[in-house]
Amino acid sequence: MVMSNNDWKLIYQARQTDVKQAISNIQSHQKVFLAPFCNEPQALIEELVNQKDRLKDVKLYNLIIGSPCLYATPDCHEHFNIQTFLGSFKFKSAYQHHSCDYLPVNFSEIPRWIEEEQIDAALIQVTAPNNEGYCNLGLSVDVIQTLIKNSVNVIAQVNNDLPWTNGETSVHVSEIDYFVLSDRPLLTIDSGKPSEVEMTIGNYVAELIPDYATVQVGLGKIADSVIISLKSKKGLGIHSGSITDTVVELIDQGVITNERKEINQYQTVCTTLTGTDLLYKYSHMNQDIALYPSDYTHNASVISKISNFCSVNSALEVDIFGQINAEQVGSYPVAGVGGQMDFIHGARLSKGGKAIIALPSTAENGTESRIKIKIPFVTSLKSEIDYVVTEYGIASLFGKSLQERAKALVSIAHPDFRKDLKNEYERLLDNE
Repeated sequence: MVMSNNDWKLIYQARQTDVKQAISNIQSHQKVFLAPFCNEPQALIEELVNQKDRLKDVKLYNLIIGSPCLYATPDCHEHFNIQTFLGSFKFKSAYQHHSCDYLPVNFSEIPRWIEEEQIDAALIQVTAPNNEGYCNLGLSVDVIQTLIKNSVNVIAQVNNDLPWTNGETSVHVSEIDYFVLSDRPLLTIDSGKPSEVEMTIGNYVAELIPDYATVQVGLGKIADSVIISLKSKKGLGIHSGSITDTVVELIDQGVITNERKEINQYQTVCTTLTGTDLLYKYSHMNQDIALYPSDYTHNASVISKISNFCSVNSALEVDIFGQINAEQVGSYPVAGVGGQMDFIHGARLSKGGKAIIALPSTAENGTESRIKIKIPFVTSLKSEIDYVVTEYGIASLFGKSLQERAKALVSIAHPDFRKDLKNEYERLLDNE
């Protein structure tokens, strides 16, 4: 967009307002989409919660990793109806009050979903504009570009603590309806140090990833353990939904070079930064890290162009044949489909690609096996998983029969549960 300095500056100045006035544009029964992950604009969220008493049945759409979820407390249940693409334990009270529901949409398809919906307001976070009138989305692109183009009102919190990141991160001031100036500390995620079990899992996963492969990992300590375990590799690439602090060290060590990627060569690609100030400062004005929308980063046809693409995701539980539950335990979702299926499909289409699921063998302090005869919810199908990894080893599933799969998965279950799993499976066979 070509616009003189005076023109864009006049727009920017005219559209600045205080936070109370900006949020007063949101009315009862409207649909409001919150910028995802650590880019959720907290000054706008806090004022929305402050004004809750005048609001009824406002639908709040979100992806909440990194968010404190101020709108999910019991005193908000009568005012906000949370519609989340990623479940969380933080929503337990809202689920029980029937003021929260889960949308199982693949991350790559959320932009398409936005285009088909009528979103009344988008609450986003940007930097102040540069000399050409462009703001930067900073921590996260994900679905925001589509949201800006398809929302009735776009309300932006201007935060100069945001890094200025590379990729499809620019937004012209003319595309935003209201600007609220509010520099404040950014939301951060510190995964913490992986445990011995998690590092063992990471080491097994690393055995499956060859030199010069391109890697996608999820979030959490297992994901970080995988990245840490790749230190001895050569020429790795990253094309992922998110990157964390652990990626920085491997870039600096020359392990991650992105030199063999057929697309975005020499660039670490993601759609969101989910880490601490270390990662945010490292990414500022860094041309070697590029953020793109989720319909690019998570697009299986895009990923298929990258050879040796290794998708590494976690799960809540796995059945004896390799079906994956990554969404729900009990009566409500605690995670979501997210980008798992997107990256699995991409890995399946990649020459030399691998779809890997990594998880601890037990839950509930070792009292429950995560490998089970049956699971109540299925996120990923058994036919789409190449490997399942626990701290007890690697189960290779591709091309294996049901009995071979069962034997392989029992062998990586916790020893305390192997006998019962084997006996249950034999009874299952006898009853057929």
